[in-house]
Amino acid sequence: MSDSRVVLVDECPDGLVEAVERRGFTTEMCAEDAVFDALDDGVAGVVRCGDVDTGFVSRVRDRVGVVPVFFLVTRGAASASGSAHGSGAIVVSLPKTKKAAAAVAARIERTIEFSRWASSGRDSNSLYRTVVEQSHDAIFIAQDGDFRFWNRRLTELTGRSDDELAETALLDVIHPDDREKVSRISETRRRGGDAPVSYEVRLVDADGGVHECAANVKDIEYHGSYGVLVSMRDVTEQRATEAQFRGLVELARDLVTLVGTDGRIRYQSPSVTDVLGFNPGKLVGKPVSDLIHPDDWEHVKAVFEHALRTGADGTEAVRYRHRNAEGSWTWLESVGSNQADTSVGGFVVTSRNVTEQRSYEQRLKRYETIVESIGQGAYVVDEAGVIQFINETALSRTTIPMSAFVGRHISALRDAGYLAAEHYECAEAALDAVLDGESTRERFEIELSLPEKNYVVEFTVSPIVGDDEVEGAVGISTDVTARTRYEQRLNALHASTRRLTGATSREEVAEIVREAATEVLNYAISGVLLYDESLDALVPTAFTDEAWAVFGDVPPIPRGAGLTWEVFERGEHNLYRDVGSNPRRFVLDAGVKEELIVPIPDHGVFFVASLGDDSLADQRIALAKVLAANTRAVLDRVEREQQLRRRERELASQNEQLESFASVVSHDLKNPLNAAMGYLELARERYDGDELDRVATAHERMAGIVEDVLALARNGQTVEEAERLSLGSVAEAAWTTAASNAPEATLVVDGDIAVDAHRGRLRQLLENLFSNAIRHGGDDVTVSVGPLADRDGFYVEDDGPGIPPDERPRIFEAGYTTSSEGTGFGLSVVMSVVNAHGWSVWFVESDEGGARFEITTESNR
Repeated sequence: MSDSRVVLVDECPDGLVEAVERRGFTTEMCAEDAVFDALDDGVAGVVRCGDVDTGFVSRVRDRVGVVPVFFLVTRGAASASGSAHGSGAIVVSLPKTKKAAAAVAARIERTIEFSRWASSGRDSNSLYRTVVEQSHDAIFIAQDGDFRFWNRRLTELTGRSDDELAETALLDVIHPDDREKVSRISETRRRGGDAPVSYEVRLVDADGGVHECAANVKDIEYHGSYGVLVSMRDVTEQRATEAQFRGLVELARDLVTLVGTDGRIRYQSPSVTDVLGFNPGKLVGKPVSDLIHPDDWEHVKAVFEHALRTGADGTEAVRYRHRNAEGSWTWLESVGSNQADTSVGGFVVTSRNVTEQRSYEQRLKRYETIVESIGQGAYVVDEAGVIQFINETALSRTTIPMSAFVGRHISALRDAGYLAAEHYECAEAALDAVLDGESTRERFEIELSLPEKNYVVEFTVSPIVGDDEVEGAVGISTDVTARTRYEQRLNALHASTRRLTGATSREEVAEIVREAATEVLNYAISGVLLYDESLDALVPTAFTDEAWAVFGDVPPIPRGAGLTWEVFERGEHNLYRDVGSNPRRFVLDAGVKEELIVPIPDHGVFFVASLGDDSLADQRIALAKVLAANTRAVLDRVEREQQLRRRERELASQNEQLESFASVVSHDLKNPLNAAMGYLELARERYDGDELDRVATAHERMAGIVEDVLALARNGQTVEEAERLSLGSVAEAAWTTAASNAPEATLVVDGDIAVDAHRGRLRQLLENLFSNAIRHGGDDVTVSVGPLADRDGFYVEDDGPGIPPDERPRIFEAGYTTSSEGTGFGLSVVMSVVNAHGWSVWFVESDEGGARFEITTESNR
């Protein structure tokens, strides 16, 4: 290299000076204010540290002509200053290492050599011509609508050779639809009007292809005449790409928003109309904070500020409520691309409407919450019977994780030992029926054998249907162990109740209850204490062996002593905790911790006890109360039956006494009376006088009394067998006997009813009532018989004088009569017949003022 100098302005890196000198150049360091004094014909190039200064380049060229001028800038400034090339400045990154300095020195050397070659033997613009020829843009000079100069790129763009271009007018390569626009702009420019410097125009190549181009136009004087210098770049692919992206943005359902670093919207895609109802242009310039729900803004703001602060390329997806055109809120999910350090100068935010999705997710979350909160196991299997899901409730019965089952066939439950073979077959059959579409619901119970506990589980299996096909099944399991155990105990209770119904004594009842304590309640320590009226005490009647072992030989518990009397007198059950420290306990130091005592009202108490804490507080308490209630009912029945048997024995004894009495009356009274009546007849043959008539009357009186007493005795016996009789028929038969001596008397049967009675005794009752009516009412009395209107039974009434009120209380007494002809036993016989049937009789006054007897046939026995 010759002694050409390279002038370095200001302080350039020391390594660069050495590298340039190794290339054969001499170097000269100058301050900026002295550099122009150092410029002469020996200067081959100038190097300056700092930003590009086009004015500095012009002054250098004015002084020494066209020489390369290099600017050493930082890396960021170098990329930003690329456009300075048109001014003749050459921008190079400031070297920071020796290797970088050597590379810069080599570039300086090649550039100086090219500059000298391009300038030698050529006119002053030969260097620019060389640069133009190497440009990627089509560059040409036009005058009067014809091409005067063009570079190689124009021939490539138009598909025409140099000779063809020389014969082609400028407008011939312009698209027909753009020629008017180009002519108008050119004419305006030539007249000095306000014409655009840059605009887009379409070129048509020799094959008819259309190229979209960006044109830059500058007025020049070329060879003494007006012309234009045009630089044209083919942007066809760029515009196609832009159109594609524009189409994607404008047609996309998602929102695309450009948000500046100031938080204002710079661009909004058209899809905002469909999603939010806004006109896109109306949103441009608005702060995004005005459109986001106040409760969500801080979170959104924090996400984007973090991206700005850290320089992250993008943001995490964030959900928030965005105001829509109606003034309500729409849920959006947005992701931002951080383009703050690029020409975009902000965030490109892509958003989608997730209102329905969020609603679905919320519903799904609620369903998941319900599934996990229902307290039931939930299983989902696919169409092949492979388990897809098991909820926590189902897994809570075992310590095995979900992963041990999910993805495996349901037979894994059998293989793991949780299902016995027969239970698995039951589950498999139900599942097959649902998956095959044969059933829409299957329900069955199986027993799970788990290490911790055995469970009885009720399963309900239903299909999962999609597109009219069964895609799987869902099973819901319910732990029915407690219910099953309760049902078992309840069945045992029913069995105990059936045994109780056959008990015939208090002691037998107590023994059955003692057995039920173990079979039904599963309480070993239990027993029954029954009240003994003669002792006025609760007597231990039946204890389990464990109860005798705990309490020992318990004596009768006197009134007011111990917890049992407290419950018996109050009539309410009580669960005693910490029995050992209770001062009212009767048996001391038994070691019992808890005791449940249930009253058997009027009869005693039933108790269960435990030696441990908190072992009685379950549903068995309710069963104990039911058992006690059943016990009371049975004891009531046993007591009634015992009373009935005593009554039957008393009645039998009474019947025997009455039969004996009737025998005495029949034989011991009637026989002497008959003998007296015989002797009276003999006496009449020897003597006839009033005295004998009075004796005969006395005999008749005595005979009537004997007959009445005999009827009273026999009719008072309890009726053992009854038949269904017509009241009217029996009344008419009785009337023929009672009214035989009163032909003027009248019987009125006012309706007929069926009566369950002994025929002879019912007739005797009616005869006595009819005779009583005729005796007191006269031979022309009217007697009525008919059913009672308000209850089961019948009445007999007459229209006679009735019975005085003060006499009515005594009318049913034996021997009482107000008639000189009566014996006083007639109504007593009526009462005896009523009692023998278990009926009741009342006397009231008839509507005519006579006597009315009402007999109810509802048995009170």
